Amino acid sequence: MAQPFHLEVVTPEKRLFDGEADMVVVRTVVGDEAYLYDHIYTNAIIGKGLLKIRTADEGMKVAKCEGGFVKVNETGVTVVAKNADWHTQTEE
Repeated sequence: MAQPFHLEVVTPEKRLFDGEADMVVVRTVVGDEAYLYDHIYTNAIIGKGLLKIRTADEGMKVAKCEGGFVKVNETGVTVVAKNADWHTQTEE
């Protein structure tokens, strides 16, 4: 089992996620990037695509995300998105 880290996903209107995650995959302007516990500190610009969050208790959660940035540092991962909403199976 992966070591959990703190993940926060926010937009100008709401806090979409604030809790522990085992992994997050973010679509950046150069492609998908996955972040795990103790990832090297980084910043990246978010593109348009899916944001995937894996938690120990809820499994995989998926959100549509567009614009903004992701920041990884000693406190965890922060995703600040222009737009983000939970993705449903019916939208595929």
